[in-house]
Amino acid sequence: MKNLVLSLLALTGLFLSACDNDSNEGTTFQEPIKINLSGSEIQMANEGNAFAAKLFSAIHENEAEKENIVISPLSLNMALAMAWNGAGGETKQAIQKAMGMSEYPQTEVNAYFQKMREALLKTDPTVKLAIANSIWSRTGFPVKPDFYKINKEWYNAEARELDFSAPSAPDIINQWCSDNTQGLIKEIINGAIPGEVVMYLINALYFKGEWSDKYGFATSGTADAPFYKENKQQESVKMMNQNSLLNYYSDEYLASTVLPYGNGAFSMVFILPNDNTSFDKVLTQLEEPNYWNKCLNPSVIADVNLYMPKFKFEYEKTLNETLVQLGMGIAFSEFADFSEISTIPLCISQVKQKACIEVNEEGSEAAAVTVVEFGVTSFPPSTPQKITFRADRPFLFAIKENSTGTVLFMGEIGNPK
Repeated sequence: MKNLVLSLLALTGLFLSACDNDSNEGTTFQEPIKINLSGSEIQMANEGNAFAAKLFSAIHENEAEKENIVISPLSLNMALAMAWNGAGGETKQAIQKAMGMSEYPQTEVNAYFQKMREALLKTDPTVKLAIANSIWSRTGFPVKPDFYKINKEWYNAEARELDFSAPSAPDIINQWCSDNTQGLIKEIINGAIPGEVVMYLINALYFKGEWSDKYGFATSGTADAPFYKENKQQESVKMMNQNSLLNYYSDEYLASTVLPYGNGAFSMVFILPNDNTSFDKVLTQLEEPNYWNKCLNPSVIADVNLYMPKFKFEYEKTLNETLVQLGMGIAFSEFADFSEISTIPLCISQVKQKACIEVNEEGSEAAAVTVVEFGVTSFPPSTPQKITFRADRPFLFAIKENSTGTVLFMGEIGNPK
């Protein structure tokens, strides 16, 4: 079975990593600031979680050879929401459906993401959390001012015009990503920027939290232990151990438990399939929204003797195929409608996410960068070619109606005199 715990960590939507001493005992944590949601906002949050499960299931299906996966549904959703603000018609509907935001009005969706972005940054002062958004456009490319305005207002997105043809352009964008992930994601643009690319929408997400008081793993309890992979091969890992009263859920498919960070505003959920349950079966179950929520929020308190391997890795994935599976195909095609961004026809050419995570005795650290790349579906006309048209020999003419092409008159001039 795959590295089960590692694979599902990102599905909580926010994430995770680390320092290094024996426990957090003695740390004083303020009470978490509760995020109060309206009825429609609760529904959007639930649909966002359902999107996370579907997203991960689709990625897992496409990445059968990968043993470790980490993604950020929140980072992806925020980047897609900025693109959604520039879409129209069927393209807008397709992006909204893929995001799991149902049929809510644009202002409600934007207000929800604004509320979540601002509230998440405040709810636990002991957790280091950063959410940043940016829009990068090719110098001279015409972008509608309202597109910048709406994403600045709701997503605090900074807008920058950049000469994409300059050798330094990728480094400038990559430096922004590094600065907003505490150096964890140093590169998202690889090599020179293609000539047809005219815009990048980027979200950067960073999280660092230590386990709540008395929930840290003592380093003295970490020891070498076997870890059995999906193919039954055995690996030796550094296995942490602690015993605490934790929220717990179990059924015929899996077991889940929750380890809190800081003041309890953030937690890490561990989901472990039962020995007789396939990983694919668990993912199918998790796509049921009510079931998924039960696993994320187990209500039973149990005395849990928790063994968890230390781990650290990064993962990068181009999400075009996955998002097409989730119904966003039109956004990648020549039929895409991003008329709220520019008068020049655009389509999404690439959606890519890079994420990394570390979990150890004291806590977790994680970062993700999502980039939505736009290209032109047809290049703007170049300077008209200068030609000479001299009708000094017999020629034809026609008079037509332009919208239908109907020819009203047609004739030939062989002798204008």
